[in-house]
Amino acid sequence: MMNRYRGIEDGYLIDENASLADAIVVDTTIITASDYRYELRFANLNNISGKTRKLKDPISRRTMSIDAPQWGIVFDYTENGYKAVILSCHNSALYDDLTNVRYMTIKLVECVENKVQTLNEVQMSRDVSLESGFNTLSIDMKDGTVTIAIGKDELVTVMDRVDCKSKNSNVKVGYFVGAGSRIAIDCSRLTYDDSKMSNISRWTLKELDEHFANSNNPLEGYWRYLDRDMEDQWLRLGGRYTLALVKEQDAYDLIYIEGAQVNKRNWKIGMLKGKLKPTLFVDNFEAEWIDATMEMIDKDVQANLENGVILTFKFPVFKSQVRFQKVIQN
Repeated sequence: MMNRYRGIEDGYLIDENASLADAIVVDTTIITASDYRYELRFANLNNISGKTRKLKDPISRRTMSIDAPQWGIVFDYTENGYKAVILSCHNSALYDDLTNVRYMTIKLVECVENKVQTLNEVQMSRDVSLESGFNTLSIDMKDGTVTIAIGKDELVTVMDRVDCKSKNSNVKVGYFVGAGSRIAIDCSRLTYDDSKMSNISRWTLKELDEHFANSNNPLEGYWRYLDRDMEDQWLRLGGRYTLALVKEQDAYDLIYIEGAQVNKRNWKIGMLKGKLKPTLFVDNFEAEWIDATMEMIDKDVQANLENGVILTFKFPVFKSQVRFQKVIQN
C-alpha cells in the first residue's frame, strides 16, 4: 500500500499511515465462535496536541491537514464489511490554557459496502492517555452485544452491552490506522469460547462411536480421505480429513474428526464439515461443504456413493472432486 511503513522499533510493532486513505490490518485467525474477546495495548505516536500533519494524495495531488489522527480496533471483519472502535483526541479550546479541555472521542462504527455508520459515541478526559502514550482497548462480544473498555492503567467500561449482533459466522479482528497515524503495538490478546462455535454439532467422538455401534444405516460411520482430482488455482483441499457421516432427520451431517492442515487450530472434533441431502436418484446427494476457512460451498456441489464404500464430492464450478473411503469397523 502506498505511503505505508510497517516494522519493529524498540520492541513494538510499528504501523505508520502517511496516506489519506485509512488502513485496516486484520489477523489471519478466523473466529468461528459467536462470543469472543479481543484486547489490544497500543499507542498513536502521532497523537500530539496542537501538531498538524499535511498529507498529499499522490494521484489527485490534493493536500489535507490532519490534526486528530484516528486509530482503533476492528472486529467482526469480513470481505463485506466490519465493525470498529475508533479513537481520536481533541481540544475544546486549543489556544486557551485556562479553558481548554483535552478529551478522547470513542466511536463504535459499522461499515457495510464502504458506507460507515456510527452506532454509539462517548467522550472521556480521564483514565486514558490523551497524547502519545499507551492505552489498552478491549471489545467483548457476548450474546449479540459488545462491551467496550479502555484505560491507560486499568480498563474502564465506556459502552456496556450495546446491541451489535454479528451477521456472519466466520470473522476476523485487527486494528485501524487512520490517515496520518503512527501506531505502536505492545501486545494483543484474543480469546473465545470453543463451546459456542457457530458450526459445532451435538456430537462428541464417544457419542458417535456408540451411535455407529448400534446403527444399521450403511451410510453412517467414519469416512477417511482417499484421493482428489483438483484444479489448484480454483480449489485446494484443506487437509486429509477423516469425517463422520450421521443421519439427522431427512439429511446427513458431515462431522469433522481429524486431518485439518489449513486453519488447523480452529477445527475441533465435532464441528460440521457439510451436509448431504438425498435426491430422487439412488446414492446421489445434493451436498454442502464447509471449506478450511469455514466458508460454505453449496453451489452445484454433489456427492455420490459407489459400491457402498466410496463417497465422492464433486465441485463442478471449481472443476474438482475429492473421494473418501468407508472405514470398516471390526
